[in-house]
Amino acid sequence: MSSVDMWGYVKLGNVVSVAAAVLILVVLFGVALMGLQAIFAQWALAIMWVLWLMGIVAYVFYASARLRVRALMVYAAPAALAITLIGLVLLTIHSFLGADLIVLGYFLEPIAGVSLYLTLLGIEGRLIKAATHVFFWGAVVFTVGLPIILVKDPYISIMGDLIKLIGLVILIMFK
Repeated sequence: MSSVDMWGYVKLGNVVSVAAAVLILVVLFGVALMGLQAIFAQWALAIMWVLWLMGIVAYVFYASARLRVRALMVYAAPAALAITLIGLVLLTIHSFLGADLIVLGYFLEPIAGVSLYLTLLGIEGRLIKAATHVFFWGAVVFTVGLPIILVKDPYISIMGDLIKLIGLVILIMFK
């Protein structure tokens, strides 16, 4: 696989991740406005199911690229998808345990993302490196903020998702 193919897969994964970040913001703002019960609303559940499917697509793109420490992506991402699938099923039948499992599944996202992070840091250019840091650490802040949502404060995750989104957009524009 040439480096062009690898970066093509990474860019496609990043595009899917940008779309997912926007949809995540919709759900997070819904929680901010309507409270935690918003996660049981049909519109939020529909978005979360779409996000889960997008996670599969992003995983396929990222796993197809030659990422550094690829094993983190190959093992952590499917585990995250499996855990969030169970969480979504439970959330769909209005079990709050589903929200806990979704949060648990999302905690594997930055672990899987380390392989992408290390790969992107290997690219020449200060802007790319800065955007990589913004993307990765935004994802970490988003993830750390998720359990706080369960006690009614979505703002840390909103900020993290916005930071992650900015980093992804810069990466897409310049690589």
